[in-house]
Amino acid sequence: MVDSMTIFIALTKLLGGLALFVYGMFISSDSLQKAAGRGMRTLLYRLTKNRFAGFGVGTGLSFLIHSGPVMVMLVGFINAGLLSLQESVAVMIGANVGTTLSMQIVSFDIGKYCFLAIGIGYLLNLVFKKEELKAALMVVFGFGLIFLGMMTMTEAIIPLKDAGYFTAVISRFHAETLLGVFLGLLIATFCTTIMQSSGAMIGITFALSKAGVLTSFDQVFPLVLGAHIGTTTTALLGSIGTNISAKRAAVSHLLFNLLGAFLALAMMSFYRWFIPLTSSDLVHQVANIHTLVQLINGLILLPFIKPFTNFVVKLTPSKHHDSEKSYLDDELLDTPEKAIMAGLHELRRMSKIAREMFQNSMKGLLDLDFDRFRFVRKEEEILDNLKTSINNFLLLLAERRLSRRQSIMIQYLMTAASDLERIGDHIETLTELSREKHKRNIWFDNDSMMDLMELYKRSDSIICLIIKSFEPSFYDSPANLANKILEERNRFVLLSNRIRSRYNERILDRKETALSGIFFIRYVNCFNKLVKHSKTIAVVEKEPFFFIKKHKLEKRTDLLGPMAKIRDPEVGNYDHSIFKDGFDEEEEPI
Repeated sequence: MVDSMTIFIALTKLLGGLALFVYGMFISSDSLQKAAGRGMRTLLYRLTKNRFAGFGVGTGLSFLIHSGPVMVMLVGFINAGLLSLQESVAVMIGANVGTTLSMQIVSFDIGKYCFLAIGIGYLLNLVFKKEELKAALMVVFGFGLIFLGMMTMTEAIIPLKDAGYFTAVISRFHAETLLGVFLGLLIATFCTTIMQSSGAMIGITFALSKAGVLTSFDQVFPLVLGAHIGTTTTALLGSIGTNISAKRAAVSHLLFNLLGAFLALAMMSFYRWFIPLTSSDLVHQVANIHTLVQLINGLILLPFIKPFTNFVVKLTPSKHHDSEKSYLDDELLDTPEKAIMAGLHELRRMSKIAREMFQNSMKGLLDLDFDRFRFVRKEEEILDNLKTSINNFLLLLAERRLSRRQSIMIQYLMTAASDLERIGDHIETLTELSREKHKRNIWFDNDSMMDLMELYKRSDSIICLIIKSFEPSFYDSPANLANKILEERNRFVLLSNRIRSRYNERILDRKETALSGIFFIRYVNCFNKLVKHSKTIAVVEKEPFFFIKKHKLEKRTDLLGPMAKIRDPEVGNYDHSIFKDGFDEEEEPI
């Protein structure tokens, strides 16, 4: 007979082991993202034009960082207009397969080496200074925690098993009966939803199998399918506050795993026959069910992605139109002038999103509508993604043979992208201020609110001019709009200084409290910082090379060779003849 203290210790050990397992997965996933840098994010939205490439990228990334983070990134890219719903489905299928491959590694009995991995990973992380190497070592540390958690859960389950705690529950979900299948699916879906990780549910199934609580295929099969369904909640939660296309991507993930679970149940006789042939060990059988079900379901759906996405669209009707799609297309890189024009269009799209953010932040302040602040945060993520995509696109363009004007123009565009992203940061700060203001129960009087609204209107008019200024201009620098931006900015500065002085006088006259004064000035400072970046954009647009040459739109170029080829080692001078198709004769030297 197992005493109550032993049961209590076993339960706490089980909980602690699960926490170690989940935390180890988080550390290894997060560290792999840091080790790979932005390369993985770039791959995700650049190699999806072909469904098989998208499937491969989704599989590879999810194998490294699990499907949850990949699906969240995918929803973010769709929300930013960088991917279409149809392009995302192949990646989603690959992500479901890839995360099962990472669990194949966990299924091997190498838990006895967990302390070695933890010690080496953490201690060497303290020694080395290079960020990429430190991140890679934390991956080792994370895997050590995963195996330690697995070992701890297995040890904790044994006394619970001996006490008979699992007997009644396990006997109820069994694939031999329809009710058993339903209960198994329900329990696994619920647990996976709570833990936000299919890997954690599969890990628990591994531990139960190792401890001898689960003993047959019929017991583990519904649990694996339930884990597949439960993991879709990560993308569903990540789609809150996004546009309709991103929401549809999350729904497609749910629909794929739901249909896949029913298809697997329909094929259960095949799996019951085939899976035991792959291994006699139940832990490996669980891992193989996990992989084979998702692989077969994915291969079945892959040829029917277009009708599947059409079905998802019909299933989720919306009055809202899809967001404006990205103008960045790799096919434009061979025609530099078109690529630069695409960059301008993308900056225009970026500035329109920034204005929408600004409007939502102020409406949220006036109406105390905190749902709008959620939209602002999602839109700020869009600006981050767009800045990265624009920079990556322009860096690829810089590898081509370009004219001097085109080379300088790329720098201007990257500068503008950075300023727009910073404008988004300041707008998000406005929402954070509004949240804190509400939390502290701070209220401004009508005069103060009217002053803030006047600053908002002036700032909004400046953003409108920025949007117009990114319309591609042929042969003529958009200096007129840039000058208007600078003029509006100067008027804004005068207004801002006047409002600041007037409010300080109100504080001196004790008409306002110190706390409300702090918050009011913080709002003013946010507006000032936002408008300051408009000045940087306007100064860039006044430069003499900020325009498009219409007659060069169709002119093609090729990749620039290694820099060693530019210098002739025999002569010691630069050979400018290789640029004969790149330089414009009419352009003056910089």
